[in-house]
Amino acid sequence: MTKQYFLLSCFIFISIVVCAQSPDGGGHYESDRGECISERQRIENERVLEANRAFLLANGLLKHPKKTRNLSLGWPLQQAAGFDYCSYYGISNFVDHNAAYPNQVLDYDCGSRTYDLASGYNHGGVDIFLWPFDWNMVNDQQVEVIAAAPGVIVGKFDGNTDMNCDFSNPNWNAIYVEHADGSVAWYGHMKNGSLTNKTVGASVVMGEKLGLVASSGSSTGPHLHFELHDLGGNVIDPFAGACNVGGANQWANPKPYFDPTINVALTHSDPPVLNPCPNLHNTNKKDTFLAAEDIYFAGYFHDQLINSSATYTVKRPDNSVYATWTHVPPVYYAASYWYWKYTLPANPMYGNWNFSISMNGQTCNHPFVLKNPAATLLAENEQNAALFTITPNPANDFVRISAASEWVVVYDIQGKLLGTYHQQNRLDIRSLESGLYIVKSGTQFQKLLVKH
Repeated sequence: MTKQYFLLSCFIFISIVVCAQSPDGGGHYESDRGECISERQRIENERVLEANRAFLLANGLLKHPKKTRNLSLGWPLQQAAGFDYCSYYGISNFVDHNAAYPNQVLDYDCGSRTYDLASGYNHGGVDIFLWPFDWNMVNDQQVEVIAAAPGVIVGKFDGNTDMNCDFSNPNWNAIYVEHADGSVAWYGHMKNGSLTNKTVGASVVMGEKLGLVASSGSSTGPHLHFELHDLGGNVIDPFAGACNVGGANQWANPKPYFDPTINVALTHSDPPVLNPCPNLHNTNKKDTFLAAEDIYFAGYFHDQLINSSATYTVKRPDNSVYATWTHVPPVYYAASYWYWKYTLPANPMYGNWNFSISMNGQTCNHPFVLKNPAATLLAENEQNAALFTITPNPANDFVRISAASEWVVVYDIQGKLLGTYHQQNRLDIRSLESGLYIVKSGTQFQKLLVKH
């Protein structure tokens, strides 16, 4: 896509121009709403839980609950080791406090970020979805379900398909943990075979890995359904608000109702392509570039409010600013992404660059590299020598190049782009001074020695 600039307003400071700039593309996430498990399955699961509890109590593996509730929940998800997204989720639905139905909803903050169904189902949990590239995150085992509080496993359901994209009501993979106060946490929609090896009756500590996020049960995409119950089977909303009448906050570090957050800043070779459930997405992520290549700078967010102005900044290796711009979304999005296309300089500063996004006091960084093609070839010790040929080499007037690519790119030994040429039958090199050059065809490099 040809880059277009729509300048809305600009602010000049320290010789750097910051402009509000429309993106070249983007999109947003929309959650579908359905019953996480059918009423029949819910009743059956609760029957199993009661039987398990009775057995555990009789055998001393579960203690009778304390009368005073003193529950402090940690967040039930964490990013696995080796991943560095600034954030990896968004919240699509809270507990519905309006017992009427259908389409009569009320969340803890007196808003409508929840749902109910004509069947009589009122959403009883918190839906935390993966973002961005949810199915890639499942495939990479990026997001782990962890115990929000210490307790005893009183239920465990596994072996069910975990790539669901509809509300056909298959059973889910889930773990149920009872806490010392008698409350029970439900962790639903987990990945088949990922659940902890611990059995019913085993204890878990806060933060202990219970499994992985996926899309088992009635679900249209990877997310965790976190639901909290008292021993009477009543739903406990862990969030406190004016419309959670009589409720109390259960989180050790409660999150705000709207939580505008940068999930990740990324660089791409082409725009990302979000494929339909349950396919992996074409992320087109790329972190290493050459001179004059196209690069896409992208930002991914959750709870992006209409007044959540984000500042994008690209810095060279010497920390000087290459480009900076701002963007404000047109409406509220539970999850969104935006990208801008740039063409990197023909004679750039090589080394480690940085792309960052700042919003509401948060800054998310993403390093990328502009690589000298000459250094690339020399470092690879000419391992690609057999992939395409240049004849003659050395040469002084014309050369023939045997390569799959129709076009070739020529750099000097310092990595400066000299030009892009159509191969045709012969490449005219008479204008080049004597010396060593680098020829790029496709993704491969070769040396060319010019002698006049």
